Amino acid sequence: MTEQRTSFPWRLIIYGIIGIVILVRFLGGSGSDSSSTDYIEETLETPTQGIWVELQEMKQDEFKITNEEILDAREDSRIIATYMDNTVDTFTIDEVTLTEESSPRRSMIRSIAYAGMIGYMMGRPMSSGINRSAYASESAYNKSNTAGRSQLRSTAKRTTTRKPTSSKSYGSGKSTKSYGG
Repeated sequence: MTEQRTSFPWRLIIYGIIGIVILVRFLGGSGSDSSSTDYIEETLETPTQGIWVELQEMKQDEFKITNEEILDAREDSRIIATYMDNTVDTFTIDEVTLTEESSPRRSMIRSIAYAGMIGYMMGRPMSSGINRSAYASESAYNKSNTAGRSQLRSTAKRTTTRKPTSSKSYGSGKSTKSYGG
């Protein structure tokens, strides 16, 4: 009688290794080439100079930018609002950013200021343009859109960050948990 030998199950081990590699890749394991597909680089520009903005109330609670000037220091930035009754208010960036929604005048001042160059200091990306409809005249818009904007961008501080893209790995999705009442 011939003796039957059982061979080592190499085939099963190879299939098992291939299966594990596929599972690790599917579940978001990091390989040498996955870093280039899992992250995108983004350059953030933060203005280092300040801006002096003059707003004029054209109609009740409707403001337009009449002038913008670049200043040396960011902390010197101001928004000067002239109302129809010729009263004048001066705001810092923080005061306009933190205005209450219950004040229609201040909300309108904030939204118009955000549409101009000072919006870059209030969090709008510098790669976005300024809104033509926020300006009282074509000359005010052109002054800000050409020389002002390029000067502000040329002196801006640039920071490159890496942001994760959508991934198949656990915990990469957005939370559905809500707060507040």
